[in-house]
Amino acid sequence: MRLTIFNLWVVVFSSVCLNGFSQNKKNAVVLELAGKAFSYYDVSYERYILEKFHLGIGVGMEGTSKGYSQSGDHTDFDFRFPIYGAYAFGKKRHHIMTEIGVTFEEHWHTGIGVITDLWPFISGGYEFMGSKIIFRAPIYLVYLGPNEFFPTIAPWIGLSFGVPF
Repeated sequence: MRLTIFNLWVVVFSSVCLNGFSQNKKNAVVLELAGKAFSYYDVSYERYILEKFHLGIGVGMEGTSKGYSQSGDHTDFDFRFPIYGAYAFGKKRHHIMTEIGVTFEEHWHTGIGVITDLWPFISGGYEFMGSKIIFRAPIYLVYLGPNEFFPTIAPWIGLSFGVPF
């Protein structure tokens, strides 16, 4: 009995996700400058679950640097991975949108190990969703935690360009 109910829910959920709205393009690739990764740029993949709601994951690279230790020199790679959900308010191509998510920062030190930082964020801003282009201008609030240089919660502005498919 439980297996039958579970299978029924899987079928219902799948049909809502796959046919829940009239938009033909349910995926997007987005290039964001100074955005969710809190680095120079990031590239994200987005999947539209509903017409106005999507989930996304991205990768951004802050940079590389050369480090030195007693065991020799090594290269440091600084990657950032935003994971987020977004909702758009509006009926036409112009929207007010909001996002909530978290960005993981990974420092790969060749020969040394991995150090991870975590930054939760929320944003609000403008979105243009055309049939061939996506444009966004969000303002982020990111929780940095107590530190010496920045406030605990810092504002951040991004600019996004994407292609739906």
